[in-house]
Amino acid sequence: MMNPEDFSLTEAASAIRAGTLSPVEYVEALFGVMERVESRVQAWVTIDRGGVLSEASKCEAEARSGEFRGPLHGVPVGIKDIFYTKGLRTTMGSAIFKDFVPNCDARAVTKLKEAGAIVLGKTVTTVFANLDPGPTRNPWNIEHTPGGSSSGSAAAVAARMCPAAIGTQTVGSVGRPAAFCGVASLVPSQQRISLEHVFPLAWSLDHAGTFARSVADLEVMLDAMAESPVERYPARAPFRIGVVRDFFYENATVEARSLNDRLAGDLAAAGFHVEEARLPEIFEVQQPILGTILRTETASIHERLFAEHAATYGPKLRTLIETGMLIDASDYVRARRLRRRYQREMAKLFQPFDVLMTPPARGAAPAGIGSTGDPVMNGPWTLTDFPTVTLPHALSADGLPIAVQLTGAPLQERLLLEVAKAIEAVVSFTARPNL
Repeated sequence: MMNPEDFSLTEAASAIRAGTLSPVEYVEALFGVMERVESRVQAWVTIDRGGVLSEASKCEAEARSGEFRGPLHGVPVGIKDIFYTKGLRTTMGSAIFKDFVPNCDARAVTKLKEAGAIVLGKTVTTVFANLDPGPTRNPWNIEHTPGGSSSGSAAAVAARMCPAAIGTQTVGSVGRPAAFCGVASLVPSQQRISLEHVFPLAWSLDHAGTFARSVADLEVMLDAMAESPVERYPARAPFRIGVVRDFFYENATVEARSLNDRLAGDLAAAGFHVEEARLPEIFEVQQPILGTILRTETASIHERLFAEHAATYGPKLRTLIETGMLIDASDYVRARRLRRRYQREMAKLFQPFDVLMTPPARGAAPAGIGSTGDPVMNGPWTLTDFPTVTLPHALSADGLPIAVQLTGAPLQERLLLEVAKAIEAVVSFTARPNL
């Protein structure tokens, strides 16, 4: 039999429902993994071990009686430490909130609990979900960054400390750590998952996201957390893949480009329709649009806190806020208008394609933990508000994961996930970190 910690989310949920996996034994197995590896990975901020075991006992008793709260009954998940959790410390990665205990759950956490999930604990976020890194290390090599800002969530799933976790992405804070840590991730369109009682970085750019070890797991998490049912459409094969090399290959390593092209060739050989997609002219201004909106909104959100606690802010967030304070309201409004035009022009890319395919990072996770890596590959899609999936598909020469980023049309999460499942089957990535 598999060790409990090796179960995927869907496998664990199925085994609990079948009575072959005890929720109590499951969380105890995950605590055992934490005891062995957490001192090196440092993915967690707060864990209420007694509370988790108590909740697992309730789930176990209910399962024995044939009562199930939902599709995630008895399955533990990690929660990024900017989502409010009732009665459980929520620090935002900042000394300012080191003792803050919310009196309510974030809406996304409520949805997970309603689906039967157990909150295993709070995972490390970079300071206020920006680029100043936290203590988390990459499970594949602890001398390398796990990415950020959802660093703890990605690392915890990769290290088998939980089968799934949630995070947020404002530029590249889900897709990049997923790529660096060799796990799957989904960032749906912003309206799919509520951000109520989640500490913001930039309100018009913030997205909730999920980490897991398979696309099927991502789909279950989306269905559990979505505010309304995600539409289903008949599958249409062969799937049409648009490989975007413009800009992305200019910013990728030689190795990442080569492995992405190899994957495109494998997909074509497997029967996918694969062609190159060309970016529209307006793509050239996506970075200043994104930067203007991000800086302005972050400065507005932190205006009062920053005035009172500037010394506690990391250098990267400090720079973001201080430059944001210099932006005129007219420039911000102009950037928002340009964003609408950018979204319309980028949406036309999907007329001949089901999904677009790019690298999710410049390459494998960089050495050192003084940086979370560059989100340059993710920001263009966060700005569009198109859903993205990240999947590991190869190992670098240094034995670190290399992933692919798949982008779907607006609100087409279900089609994106169907294509991702088909690609996952071709890739058959089974490597795992050795801790």
